[in-house]
Amino acid sequence: MFGVVDVDQRGFLVQQLAVFTGEKEAKIEELLPVWEAILLGGLLKLVRNRIRFNALYNFILQKPIPEQRMQSFLSSANVVEMDEILRYGEGMMGILIPDKKSSIAMILSRSLNCKSSSFLKGLSVVFSLYGLRLKEVDYPALKDWKGFGEYFIDQKDDLNALCSTKVLLSISEILLLSDILKLEMTHLDHIEDDREIPASRFQLKHLIYVLGILLLAGIVIWYTNFRTDEGIVMNPELEELIPVDSLNKLNDSLTRAVLDSNALKNDSISLLTWPDGSLFEVPKKSILVSLHTYLIDSTATAPLELLANEVHFGESSDALQASDSYLFKLMASALNKSKQVDVKVVAFSDSDDKSAMKRGFIVKNRLVGEGLSQKRIEVGNATADYAPDPSFASSNQVMFIFSKKTLLK
Repeated sequence: MFGVVDVDQRGFLVQQLAVFTGEKEAKIEELLPVWEAILLGGLLKLVRNRIRFNALYNFILQKPIPEQRMQSFLSSANVVEMDEILRYGEGMMGILIPDKKSSIAMILSRSLNCKSSSFLKGLSVVFSLYGLRLKEVDYPALKDWKGFGEYFIDQKDDLNALCSTKVLLSISEILLLSDILKLEMTHLDHIEDDREIPASRFQLKHLIYVLGILLLAGIVIWYTNFRTDEGIVMNPELEELIPVDSLNKLNDSLTRAVLDSNALKNDSISLLTWPDGSLFEVPKKSILVSLHTYLIDSTATAPLELLANEVHFGESSDALQASDSYLFKLMASALNKSKQVDVKVVAFSDSDDKSAMKRGFIVKNRLVGEGLSQKRIEVGNATADYAPDPSFASSNQVMFIFSKKTLLK
C-alpha cells in the first residue's frame, strides 16, 4: 500500500500531526490516507509530463532535505521547528500539484469537516516526508521517466483503498486524473511528448491514418474485382496493380490534409498577451477573448456581460461535459491575474428555474476547482435582463457578468 512512512512509524506520525495541526487523532487517522491519495495523484500526473518529472528529479537531487528535523518529528515527542519541513513540502507541492492546493484544501476540508488551515498544514508535512522517502527508499523509481511511470501506475489502484469514492472523485476532478487512471504500464511505450496531446489532435491523426488505409484498400479492391480483362491493355506501363504515381499522389494528398488541419488549428486560435508578457492562448470565438480585453483595459468601467454558448450540459442531466474544461481553466487563470474582478454566473435550462440554479452552482464549483476563490463568484437567477440567445439551445448557454471591485460604491 502506498504511504509516506513505514507502518511502524504511522502511529507516532498520527500523534505528531494531531499536535501540529490542532486536530484530534481520530480526525488525523481519517485525513492521513486522503493526504496520501492527493500525493499519489500528483505523482501519477507526472507520468504524462516529462518536464515536471525532470523538475521533481532535480528537486530531490539538489534541494537539501531537512532530514534531521524530519527524523526528530517522526521519533521524538519534543517540539520540532517546522519551518524547514513546511518549506520543503511546499516545494514538493509546487511540482506535483501546482496551483491546486488551495482548491483541494477548501473543498475537501469542507467535506471532511476540518479546518482548511489544518488540512494544508498536514498536507505540507505529508509531501515533505515523502520527499525523504523518495530519496531514501523509492529513489530507483527516478532513474528514468518510463521507469517512474511503471512504478507509480502499478500503485494507482491504491487510490481506491486510501479514501472513499466521493473523496477520490473530488481529488480526480481537481487534479484532472481521469486520463491517468485509465493508463496501464504498456501504454507508456506510446507516450512520445512531454505534454499531454489534446484529444482533438489525437483523433485527427488517427482519422487521417484510417482514411489513408481505407483509400488504399479501395484502390486494391477496384483493381482486383471491378476491372474486366477486356479493359486491361497489357503493356509495361500498366503491369503494376497500384501505379507508383498513384501512391505518390496519395501521399501528397495525406500530407496536404495534415498541413490543412494544422492551418485550421492556427486560424482558430488567438494568442493574447498579459501586461507581464505572459501568453494566453484561447479559441478565437471564445468569450475569453473579450474577457482578456476587459481585464487589461483600465478604462473599462462598466460590468461586462458575456453570453457563452461553449458550455455544454448533459442531455439528461446537469453535468458538465469534459470538453468544456479549457473554458473554466483559462477563465480562472485570467481572473486570478485580475484580483479586482468578480464574476456572476447565470445559467439557463429548458427544464425549470431549479435546474438552472443547479447548473449555475455547478459552474461555480467548476471554477473553484480550478483555483478561483468562491468569494469572488455569485450565482444568479435568469431574469428579463439576463436571457439566453434564441438562436442557440438555451440549455447550453451561461451568462457571465464580470464587475471590477474598484468601481463599486
